Amino acid sequence: MSIKLNMFTISVLAAGVSASSLAAAQAGANDEPVKRSNRLIEEVVVTAQKREENAQDVPIAITAFSGEKLDAFGIESAQDLERITPGLTVTNAVGFNVAYLRGVGTDAFLPGADPSVPFYLDGVALLGAQGSSDTLGKVERVEVLKGPQGTLFGRNATGGAVNIITPAPSDEFFGSMKLEVGDYGEQNGLIFLNLPIVDGLAASVSLFSTEHDNYYTNDVGPIIDVYSRGGRAKIRWDISDTLALTLSGSVSEGSGNSGLAFENTRTAPVLGAAFPQDPKADRHVRFDSLAGATSESYLVSFIVDWQLPGVDIKMIGSDQEVDAPFVQADFDKSELPIINIRSIVQLAEQKTLELQFLSNEDSFLSENMEWVAGIYYLSSSGGFDPIAFDVAPNALTTLPIPLADSLTGVLGGLLNVVGLPNVSEGVRLLSGGVLDSESYSVYAQSTFFLSESMDLTFGLRYQEEERNLLKSRLATVDGDGDEILLRSDDVPTLTSHQLSPKIAFQWRPFDDETQIYASWGRAFKSPTYNTVNLLDAPESVEEEQVESYELGIKTDLLDGNLRLNAALFYIEQQNLLTGFVALASGGVVSYDNAGDSEISGAEADFVWTPMPNWNPGLAMFGAVSFLDSEYTSYPDGRGYDEDTGLAYGEGGTFPLPARDFSGNRIVRTPELTYTFGINQNIPVGDGAIELGIDTYYNDGFYFLPQNSDLYARESYNLYNARLSYFYNPWGLQLTVFGENVLDEVYNEVVFVDDFGRNQVLNSPRVVGARVNWDF
Repeated sequence: MSIKLNMFTISVLAAGVSASSLAAAQAGANDEPVKRSNRLIEEVVVTAQKREENAQDVPIAITAFSGEKLDAFGIESAQDLERITPGLTVTNAVGFNVAYLRGVGTDAFLPGADPSVPFYLDGVALLGAQGSSDTLGKVERVEVLKGPQGTLFGRNATGGAVNIITPAPSDEFFGSMKLEVGDYGEQNGLIFLNLPIVDGLAASVSLFSTEHDNYYTNDVGPIIDVYSRGGRAKIRWDISDTLALTLSGSVSEGSGNSGLAFENTRTAPVLGAAFPQDPKADRHVRFDSLAGATSESYLVSFIVDWQLPGVDIKMIGSDQEVDAPFVQADFDKSELPIINIRSIVQLAEQKTLELQFLSNEDSFLSENMEWVAGIYYLSSSGGFDPIAFDVAPNALTTLPIPLADSLTGVLGGLLNVVGLPNVSEGVRLLSGGVLDSESYSVYAQSTFFLSESMDLTFGLRYQEEERNLLKSRLATVDGDGDEILLRSDDVPTLTSHQLSPKIAFQWRPFDDETQIYASWGRAFKSPTYNTVNLLDAPESVEEEQVESYELGIKTDLLDGNLRLNAALFYIEQQNLLTGFVALASGGVVSYDNAGDSEISGAEADFVWTPMPNWNPGLAMFGAVSFLDSEYTSYPDGRGYDEDTGLAYGEGGTFPLPARDFSGNRIVRTPELTYTFGINQNIPVGDGAIELGIDTYYNDGFYFLPQNSDLYARESYNLYNARLSYFYNPWGLQLTVFGENVLDEVYNEVVFVDDFGRNQVLNSPRVVGARVNWDF
């Protein structure tokens, strides 16, 4: 699959749309100008409980953004969301997004290690960490649901969920266009069209493209292009007043470093002067091979909405695939040809079917309660078939003792089994594993209206899941290019049965403008296998469980000019899934259960118009998150010795015992994050000028459970600014913007392996201009 879509394509399409709608725009110039309110002041309708509700009425901590607000902040990808959502951390690990929310997540990123914060597109669960990394494109809104969502969203939603909602086709012609240019050759484009076809039948089409120069330079070899592009299409058919069918399809492709272009800024001390070192963090690498990843994905889905007396029925089905035709990493991060890793076949597939039943105003006892129930089925398959590890001739002889002896001994032992030459002559190892999952679940949730001011909610989900690891093997290649099997793994099927309950209480003590809520919930992640097992046969990791307690308030004050939400929460985790990367510790990636952990936290957000009479266009917003996280039981931790750089812990080839990480902070979990901003909208004739400034602060976190400052992200502060002019009669917006205007530098990713401490820096300062046109 290849998508030939770029800025030129979008520009041509935009020109065609311009010609067809110019007359309408000129006619609109004579209409009464539309007075534009501040874009931060908005009411967002969400579907956090499977039905449309105002975000302020739902007893869940939700951060919700309309598409217009996302555009105002320059949010274009899943990773950008953390800038406006304190408590959310989204980083990239070798081509996979790793999301933590309120300290709940997993750094085990390969297929089979399901994310703790799943992403949903129009009600469809996206494919693991691979499916959440695409550009957002044209969206109606994004909802970040905080805390376990196991009852309604099911498998893996232990930390929360992110809902991405795209516009539904309607019976009027309209559209929008965005073109953006900036530093480092940045070129972004988006076009959206809503097309009525006949009465009761409408379609929408969205095309998007983002690209920029690579922020990194490879001083000794090529560097991969950075881009993301794709399209979505929807068709909605209102068959009758009570029955509707929506068909959707999307395709996308992307290319980039994807957390693979690492600078080795601290070579493992055991390697000494025999190995090239580059202590500077200057966005320069010296790879002997191309490092990066490309991905292609498609998703088709359908939604049937049927409104009956007493019950609304919704059916959602989907089929999706994510393929990574090229994933390659220079494992030693040097110009020396030592070890390269390349995925030959990396594929993930998923099919889902959900049937929902929702109460309506005609339901029995509708004046006393509302409810939702459903049945859910999922079938997925993903992994590597295979992934190649290329060890160059005499490569390990360049490494000092004991690392060279360890790797040579292990690899040589494998080759001697089949009588192949010594590892010093070079070798290609092929490791494979495909994880098949099948899951069935039923769920129900009901809210009882105890009085005009009090509601009580009960929910429960039962799930069965079965997982099989197929094609798990280790092989090598002889001189004729024929594959020789070294090991074939036959592991038992994993089965799990889980109950995810929820209880919530809502109280409106004064009026509908204030809600106090308390909730308790539990969610699970099924046991799983690692799909890449180089030196050892795969072992399963146990089921992970999260239990959460929360007390919150949502209120509108000062005649609706101040919206304030706050929450306190406590989370317990059992058998937290973690990942560890080391060649000398059983293979490149291995999984562990970290034991138990606890998280206590508080968060708050507000939007305020401080002078509604004197200056109604002035708005302030802010959000803050405090997290106190700790591994309460982690006695057998694996990590890297700071003095030698050698891996320690169970399964390692060195006699270095595991260490006790109990009492350490949870990885990728900052104690303090906040965002704050000011927007000023000034009416000018038939338009308006808008000035916006915002900042995001993160006090840093550790990338490894051992909590070493060597393997941490330091604290940092990002500042962004934008100046826009709106010409309302034409729906035109012109914007100049600056992202990371002070050019703050920090570690986007720190990745530790046998060769040392490797890092990827954040995006540098980017200044640019953007044109938006709504027609």
